[in-house]
Amino acid sequence: MRQLAPLALVLAGALVAVAAYLQALGYPFHSDDGVYITGNAKLSGLHLSELWRLLTEPYNTFSEFLPLRDLSYWFDITLFGLNPAAFRAHNIILYLLCLPLVYANTLGLWRYFRPADAASAPWAAAAVTALFALQPSHVEAVVWISGRKDVLSTLFSLLALWFAISAKREHGLSAQYAAATLAALLAAMLSKASAFAVAPVIAMLWVMFWRDIPTPNRRRSLLLWPLASMLLAACIALIFAIIIPTRIPFYFGVEAVTRSLAVLGWLARLAVSPESRHFFYPVLEDPYLPVMVVLGAAVLSAAAAVSVAVILRKRLSLEGFAIVAFLLLCTPSIQLIPYQPPSLVSDRWLALAVWPVILLIVALAWRLRPAPRTALLLVLALSWGFQTMERPRDWRSEEALIDTDIRAYPGHYQPAYQKIWIQLGRGLYSDAMETANTITVPEFRNIMIAMIQAVHAVNTATTGKPDEALALLQNFESSLNHLPVQSKWNTPMRQVMIGCQNILSMKGARLAKQFPEDALVQYRAGLWRLQVRNYQDTYTFLLAAIESHRLPERLRGKAYKGIGIAMLKSGLAAEAEAPLRAALEQSPPDMEAYCLLSEVYKQTGRVDEAARAEAECHSYVSSETAAQ
Repeated sequence: MRQLAPLALVLAGALVAVAAYLQALGYPFHSDDGVYITGNAKLSGLHLSELWRLLTEPYNTFSEFLPLRDLSYWFDITLFGLNPAAFRAHNIILYLLCLPLVYANTLGLWRYFRPADAASAPWAAAAVTALFALQPSHVEAVVWISGRKDVLSTLFSLLALWFAISAKREHGLSAQYAAATLAALLAAMLSKASAFAVAPVIAMLWVMFWRDIPTPNRRRSLLLWPLASMLLAACIALIFAIIIPTRIPFYFGVEAVTRSLAVLGWLARLAVSPESRHFFYPVLEDPYLPVMVVLGAAVLSAAAAVSVAVILRKRLSLEGFAIVAFLLLCTPSIQLIPYQPPSLVSDRWLALAVWPVILLIVALAWRLRPAPRTALLLVLALSWGFQTMERPRDWRSEEALIDTDIRAYPGHYQPAYQKIWIQLGRGLYSDAMETANTITVPEFRNIMIAMIQAVHAVNTATTGKPDEALALLQNFESSLNHLPVQSKWNTPMRQVMIGCQNILSMKGARLAKQFPEDALVQYRAGLWRLQVRNYQDTYTFLLAAIESHRLPERLRGKAYKGIGIAMLKSGLAAEAEAPLRAALEQSPPDMEAYCLLSEVYKQTGRVDEAARAEAECHSYVSSETAAQ
């Protein structure tokens, strides 16, 4: 009974978590679920004999190359169709499978780092596992079907860590367990790319195990295993970087540093806080931004100090391991390499990273007497459990989810933008304008107002002339050129901007289809489609504009150049030459076509012509720079 009692604690935590998640079982699909599942004809049309294709290319329009995640979606679609309850049940099962691995990993680490207190290991592991089950940051990963990659990668990451811990032997590492570790690590990364951060945690453990081997028996060849884990992670990360290159420009100002520290501080805060959970967090707009920056710096400093101690061959404590592991697991999420998330911080990014934080809390609590220790952990479990029971209800609809964030952060541009888009889809233009007027950032308030006016004009422009709708679309475009300086380092701002550009492009295309005889509408729609890399529509609309005698002469050079760019970007370098040459023959000519022709000639092996075009390009650029 004494051996089974700790497992009862784990079971209690798991039952509370499952009861919380079952509330959302019948809720509909949300947001990205449409890209990954409901609107993913490419995946749903995949036959059993073609599953190997998942290892060769992305199977979603986001170009995310996650074969195991997509395989699990294919499994659900094939067996259950588009039933959201089946997908969420799958998420819950995967999450439950994580709990015994959390218990086993904690048990092994406790016995390794605290051999003198090995008798407490089952209870400590049970406490960590129960708190892990109740942690409210897991709700987003489990309840949101698109969070499957976070749950799946967490499962394989925990499995890799268990194999890594089990590989320890008195005189080395078990080759079988070490190889299994690398296989599980690969599976984790094929579920979510950010799982590469598990590799340095494993390498750190194996280096410590190697140092524990008596000096006469210590073979340097054993260090090949931690090196192999790091090389595997580096290779997979490189493959992902090639397949899905970031389109966000780097910014090397001081703000980029404070942004990363603030994100790290927020992740540490959400890993321990019992506060209400949200889909968006106003990291850079938060009044406590300096506090979060200091907290992030403190986590970084503590991890650095522990790392120095390890280098100096001092024995690493359990607490030190937990701090370093948390930092390493957070590294992919702290915007060192910028990307465009809707929010700089998301709960699902903590799916695995909360484990070392909980391990740290329990390790520190174990230094207290039993009564205060139990009271502390019980208070934490109750507060987390309450939030875990509350949070799934926000996922009953996409609008309810966004409304929760608007109430928590009134005036924040990101949830307001999402709310406005829903309202526009329902034709609630007055409500959308009311939402836009609540935005506190003036530039984004103006952008939203211009967007609403343009969308309303396009949606109602079914007859007559499109002049007013086109003018409002151009005004919308102009407002997008007046972004706050903060957008250089605030990637959620950039994400909203990209979303608005897509809306401008879609509405321009709709207007072009409604008024196919209007050359100016075709011209503008073509250029807007070019901005979002829809090259087929770019060619169609710009060609229609050029063929019309109503297109002003001054615009023809740019129209021909747009067609040339679309062909060049589509891989049709030879075909791009004619429209680019035509751009130079217009009055006035578009001299930038020389720069593009240089690329055309390079791709078609015409070296001399490429050199002459490049010289003309440099001349044009120099004259433009001098004029500015």
